Amino acid sequence: GVVTFVTRVAFLINKRFRPPKRVARYLPLIGPAVLAAIAVPGIIAPRGEIAWVETVPAVVAALVSWILWRVSRQTWVGLLGGLLTWWGVLALLAVLGFPH
Repeated sequence: GVVTFVTRVAFLINKRFRPPKRVARYLPLIGPAVLAAIAVPGIIAPRGEIAWVETVPAVVAALVSWILWRVSRQTWVGLLGGLLTWWGVLALLAVLGFPH
């Protein structure tokens, strides 16, 4: 987070100072990379380990959330759809007898 902040703010302090083109090309990718580094482990291993009963609902919900967001371009639609999907898959697994 500190590196991201420093690299972005350094170019805002002095308007004449611009990052080299090689660096500037990658600056927009820092935010998504940090977000992925935070989110992916929580989706793949929700409680610190990969367990079928916990990983599958999280992965399915994340995919549904992403698809809904891509189609609607509305963040709330993706979030609500993903949350409802997660609850639905958890309920389905409970009905099928998988412990949570």
